[in-house]
Amino acid sequence: SGGQVLIDETLKDLETEFGDLFIRIHRNALMAVSYLDGIEFIGTGQYQVRCRGIDERLAVSRRHLPQLREKIAYL
Repeated sequence: SGGQVLIDETLKDLETEFGDLFIRIHRNALMAVSYLDGIEFIGTGQYQVRCRGIDERLAVSRRHLPQLREKIAYL
């Protein structure tokens, strides 16, 4: 609960295996779709994602922003 888990798989492997449950938000981060609460523009072309039940915001890369917006549109 609230900790880190070390695994021996690449994010790409996890994204392929659990594609419907997770979404890539940055080259070094996947996020569980069930925790996705919205996107916030924080200025100068930067965005963050809001997570349900978590105060911390996560950075969203411009490269992954279109996919994230599309996913939110279907939630």
